[in-house]
Amino acid sequence: MIKEMEMNVKEKMEMVMQMKKIALAKLIIPFCIAGVMVIFFWFAGQEIYTKYATVFSIYSFVPFGGTVAAIPAGLRLGIPPIGLISFIIFTDAVLSLFLVWNFDYAKKIPGIGEIVERAEEKGEKAIRRYKWAKRFGFIGLVLLVMFPLQWTGSAVGSIVGRLIGMPPLMTWLAVIVGTSIRSILTTLISIGILSIL
Repeated sequence: MIKEMEMNVKEKMEMVMQMKKIALAKLIIPFCIAGVMVIFFWFAGQEIYTKYATVFSIYSFVPFGGTVAAIPAGLRLGIPPIGLISFIIFTDAVLSLFLVWNFDYAKKIPGIGEIVERAEEKGEKAIRRYKWAKRFGFIGLVLLVMFPLQWTGSAVGSIVGRLIGMPPLMTWLAVIVGTSIRSILTTLISIGILSIL
């Protein structure tokens, strides 16, 4: 009897340790992926690194419509359209991956926690304001991410997906599809406008 209890406790401890390792891997993997991309651009040369860093800064820190501002800026800097689209999709995919895997843990990380909580508040506002997104599930989330509305984007889309009960993989895929369509359309429109000018 005691031997069985010891074995049972040991199995549960091993399972808990395995779960902790998985949680730690989910926390670290998105940062590693982003780090590899930064190193890749660094070794590609200072000029390329500076161009993509500029696009990333505009995309990340312009309060509303980062894509609408970043893509024309990237095109003017001479970044090829396919490279620009791929970079924005990659950026949103890594951010979304971090959020769908670590939504609950991310709130506890100093510095990141406040950003995630603000994105969660925006996600809750988006759910209240765009009720159709919840009704349509995957397609609704794609549309929410695709159109640069006031409170939407990949971070808010990731959180909205988790808040409405979508599994992490489906949420991540919806964000990638929405970002891809938005980036391609914005790039094509920007190329058209820049060619006219």
